[in-house]
Amino acid sequence: MSLIEDSIARLKACIETASSQLIDRKSLVELVFLGLIAREHLLFIGPPGTAKSAAVRLAAKQVGGRYFEYLIGRFTEPSEIFGPLDLEALRQGRLQPDVTDMLPQAELAFLDEIFLGSTAILNTLLGLLNERSYRRGHFETKVPLRSCVGASNQLPDDPMLQAFADRFLITLFIDPIGDHALESLLTAGWQFSRRELSPQADNAPHLSMADIDGLSAQLALVDMSVCQTPYAHIVRKLRSRKVPLSDRRIIKGQKLVAAAALIAGRMKAEPADLWPIIYLIQDKVLQQEARDLLTIELEEASNPALPQAVKDASFGPAARAKDLQDYGVALLGEMPPRIDKGPFEAWLVKAESWLTQVDAGFAGNKLPEGLANVRQALVTQSAGAQDVQQEAAQ
Repeated sequence: MSLIEDSIARLKACIETASSQLIDRKSLVELVFLGLIAREHLLFIGPPGTAKSAAVRLAAKQVGGRYFEYLIGRFTEPSEIFGPLDLEALRQGRLQPDVTDMLPQAELAFLDEIFLGSTAILNTLLGLLNERSYRRGHFETKVPLRSCVGASNQLPDDPMLQAFADRFLITLFIDPIGDHALESLLTAGWQFSRRELSPQADNAPHLSMADIDGLSAQLALVDMSVCQTPYAHIVRKLRSRKVPLSDRRIIKGQKLVAAAALIAGRMKAEPADLWPIIYLIQDKVLQQEARDLLTIELEEASNPALPQAVKDASFGPAARAKDLQDYGVALLGEMPPRIDKGPFEAWLVKAESWLTQVDAGFAGNKLPEGLANVRQALVTQSAGAQDVQQEAAQ
């Protein structure tokens, strides 16, 4: 096994270990590692309590290295992130910050509520994220940052903040866990709480930053010749639908495609590696429209190490219908055999939630046949069961 193959095998182990503690959040962990190898930054957009910070923290534990995390507020001072003045240097007449254990020394960082930062913080971050250097007055230092994950409840409307957001190449929109996984969420959440109450020694990381750097160094050697024409075709197709993609994002997006190919174990990118293009789009509605628009272009999308991120990227109408159909079939089989009030009402809530998802996601005349059949069966079965329950109550 080559060094690259060994690193990729251990990368898979890292992803599995970190994501095993979360429910329906594997794509977050996968994209953190994609960003680390591509040396690009990520934005996680979603409501509070959707495991954004937990996913980054768990990924950081698997890699080791220097990690920095901070929740930014409207009154956060730059010194809280970049370091206070070095008092010893000040006594010697030098004005410089003490960056010990602060963002300028981090190799992976997570900044929550990033758009609440002051102008001073955001301007400093621009230089740090783009140039990997930190300046304060006459003080300047290179920073070892491989990737920064920013998080927010929503993307900003302010054009100035939108320009700042454009520096984050990968954008993932996160929704709360669906009804189908609530039991799994509760189980995983309780196990996580038990680990916090009775902490155990952390396992040694599967990867080191040196391993990440070794993979990053291989990106320049990935052959992109086969992918550039289909990549350009996708960009033209997105532009025809008025999807905003700056030249910078289009050019840098190739790094994500190359990283996807490398993680899949190939030194030559293929159409199967084009799926990261979806994450270049910084608009939730346009991202979903792009998935539907690019169904044919992304039908070959695959990656054995990043399967959930691929699925989320290429999750067009056919894939959505298949998942809903499978869940609907499972619901049909789970209906309580006896029409007992408690179990049946719990099942009925699940069924009604499923029907709402189907009706919201597909117009009646565009409902795939298999999904339509399951929908009709569920409506008939639940309605019939309700009638039996009402008769029993009378």
